[in-house]
Amino acid sequence: MERTSNRPSQFERAYRILEYLRWHSDREHPAVQADMRQCDALRGYMGGNDTSHNLIINMVSVMNFDEHGLRPRSEWKLVFKEFEERYAGDPEEDGEGEETLDKLRIRGLHYQHRFTYEEVNRLIEAVQFSSTMSTGETRALVDKLERCLTTKFYPQGPKQVCTVLTSRLTPPEKLRENLLVIQRAIDAGVKIAFRFNGYNRHRELVPVRAEKETVSPYYIVAYAGRYYLLACAEGYESMSIWRVDLMTELELPERDRRALEKRKVENLPQTWDDTFLFSHLNMSYDKPIPITLRIVNPRQGEDGKPWTNCTFLYDYFGDTIRCVRTETEPPYGDIVRVMCSPFGMVNWALQYADLVEVLEPTSVREAVKEKLERLNRKYGGGEEKYQEKFSSLGR
Repeated sequence: MERTSNRPSQFERAYRILEYLRWHSDREHPAVQADMRQCDALRGYMGGNDTSHNLIINMVSVMNFDEHGLRPRSEWKLVFKEFEERYAGDPEEDGEGEETLDKLRIRGLHYQHRFTYEEVNRLIEAVQFSSTMSTGETRALVDKLERCLTTKFYPQGPKQVCTVLTSRLTPPEKLRENLLVIQRAIDAGVKIAFRFNGYNRHRELVPVRAEKETVSPYYIVAYAGRYYLLACAEGYESMSIWRVDLMTELELPERDRRALEKRKVENLPQTWDDTFLFSHLNMSYDKPIPITLRIVNPRQGEDGKPWTNCTFLYDYFGDTIRCVRTETEPPYGDIVRVMCSPFGMVNWALQYADLVEVLEPTSVREAVKEKLERLNRKYGGGEEKYQEKFSSLGR
């Protein structure tokens, strides 16, 4: 549609001013109308004092009020000092409403962004820590978030963050389809059935079992670039964990569709706990138990006394670690206690075999010892060498 006049329409003027305010203002950096008139991008759109005043008041009215009256303060879009002072309380107390807007002076005008800078930082951090996007995709999305959700005053963080991708063979659309079916089943409180698979050497999904799995689904968990389902398999009353990208042929079973109640499932969180992974290392799903460890990595401190670097310990267990004591004689270890699944602990202790010794319970200690013996036989270590390296596990 062709414009019949060179003068901009009210809609175009409002749009230009709104875009300017969105990028050039926030609470700490309000816009000044005199500066707005000097801006090349707004030249010809502001008009005179009365014209710009009336236009901005109309924009405030449209963006901060609806058919029910004033919107909640968190939903305001354009704000200025006297508007905030006038409407911060209950605008209906003295019988006044939108009709008083034109009497207010426009000072301290700014666009109120939906996301705070701290919230934007958290979104960007989540994107940068994603292991499902390439470095280029990550940077493009971060640029888009900053451009759409912040202002020119936003204190930008690091951008040259490189991504380490998690290997994923399942097409994204298929994964989304699986997640949608699972979420609908969780919301409806019903079971799902699926074929569970593993990859062969030709990168092909091959069924682990001939029959389908039927489970009661409870939580979808995102971890290390993959999605997992916390569920209870039919015929059992304990939690199990399944990789969503390895599921195919998802469906709702025809009979006995109601999911087992959460309270009847052993080891399942009744409400989601953000510390879940601290006690279920690498998504191990057996029941966590108290495990006592000796952490040995003596170093010389500034005071001349040995100390142990426990950074790796906090990386896996966060602040759930309980310190029992520090040994005053060699090996000067720190004795700590954690809650962890036995299966997860055995494999983790092997990963850090030079730093960690499992002390209790005996069952977990023996499981570690048994794996070490199998490894020793596999790699052909001599008996004398084996005894020297792992004798502490036999005490």
